[in-house]
Amino acid sequence: MKIEDAEKMLGWNVEETLKRFSGNRALYRRFLQKFPQDPTFEKLQNAVKSDDFSAVETAAHTLKGVAGNLGFSVLFTKSAELVNVVRSGETNRIHPLFAEVETEYRRVISGISAIEWE
Repeated sequence: MKIEDAEKMLGWNVEETLKRFSGNRALYRRFLQKFPQDPTFEKLQNAVKSDDFSAVETAAHTLKGVAGNLGFSVLFTKSAELVNVVRSGETNRIHPLFAEVETEYRRVISGISAIEWE
């Protein structure tokens, strides 16, 4: 699959995102390829499992920023919702919302791994 196909399938906005990378496709590619090794999602997962709400907020906020910078709009939105839920004290919504974040995170990882890099 080409990156343009991943863009359509996953709702990424590659052209808009490339502006943050000064149009440098090679740099954007390197960041995309490094994303699966980023420890933020694992930190979020561990924080949710242990009901460490402060750590959930921190990790979700970090994931939101990374997702936003890389153009993963759905992951960005879901992570932002998780941050807002923690900040508003709606702790009963953390686990169900994390499940949505996890689903989207896995879709992003799958999309990245399916890209045939030129």
